[in-house]
Amino acid sequence: MTQVWDDTLKRLIMANPQDFVSMIIEEARYEGDLATELKNWTRRADVAMSILLHGEKMVLDLEIQSTQDDTMGQRLLEYNVLATREHNCRVISCVIYLREDDNIVESPLIWGLPNGAQILVFRYIVIKMWELPVQDILESGLVGLYPLLPLAEGGKQYHVIDTMIEQIVAAKQWHLLSFSHIIAGLVFTQEQDHEYLQRRFAVFEDILEESWVYQEIEKKGLEKGLKQGLEKGVKQGLEKGVKQGLEKGVKQGLEKGVKQGLERGLMSYRQTILRIVEARFPTLTDWVQQQLNAVTDLTMLQNMSVSVSLAQSSDEARIALLNILQNKNGIQD
Repeated sequence: MTQVWDDTLKRLIMANPQDFVSMIIEEARYEGDLATELKNWTRRADVAMSILLHGEKMVLDLEIQSTQDDTMGQRLLEYNVLATREHNCRVISCVIYLREDDNIVESPLIWGLPNGAQILVFRYIVIKMWELPVQDILESGLVGLYPLLPLAEGGKQYHVIDTMIEQIVAAKQWHLLSFSHIIAGLVFTQEQDHEYLQRRFAVFEDILEESWVYQEIEKKGLEKGLKQGLEKGVKQGLEKGVKQGLEKGVKQGLEKGVKQGLERGLMSYRQTILRIVEARFPTLTDWVQQQLNAVTDLTMLQNMSVSVSLAQSSDEARIALLNILQNKNGIQD
């Protein structure tokens, strides 16, 4: 689970580097990514970026931490010193703690002698997500940070998820929906939470599945699943299973799976669209339901769901739906 947190946040930062740089140092400007592993040393950062601060080139070393790590200060110090030598510029170290913990390693790291004399003081930036108010993140206008809202102070509430989605959609930063869905799923862990998130993000299902974030995760999961499946399959009789499964299972499974998947997809989209219309434009409910019964195209349903989500009035929603349906026969005004 720790790896999921780390991988997701690293991808989010890499996709929106300037927003994270601005969160840490408001005046700094992102210049480019750096290799996370130093050339001449066995030290690696979670994220390393070249930044410009008041005209001076610097390196930002950013660590993501979802679990307790008593060595955090020392790790940051080691990388800071070695990166300073390699890049020949100042290095700013920062750690973002994602989940609340009573044993957070605070800045500065101090090394002292038995007599109390300090021989080293190393300061680094500490950001605790649970201490950042939701409203402060929203008012910052840094849309790339919005997927972190469930981690913020007061962020574990359904209305925060609603606001997060609305703001991301308004900004047309569609790739952020994938990160938002993943992070929200890690924060909201109860069964009723999962049902709510599934309903809330269902309208964007096609967008999510096509995003590079989901594709990377799917690829990684597929590779892991194939590896585990092969190892287990060999033990239980892979040769026999593959032969019989390919001949019979693939054919039947594909036919049945495609049919059921299409039916479920159509039903899910219709239900989602109706829920949105009932909540936002109740006067259109009967008319929309009548039109939905005749739509059997998933792409058309997806477009309809996005349209009713973005519409600002019932008239706007009706016109948008009519435009989508204009090529179909039997539309009833």
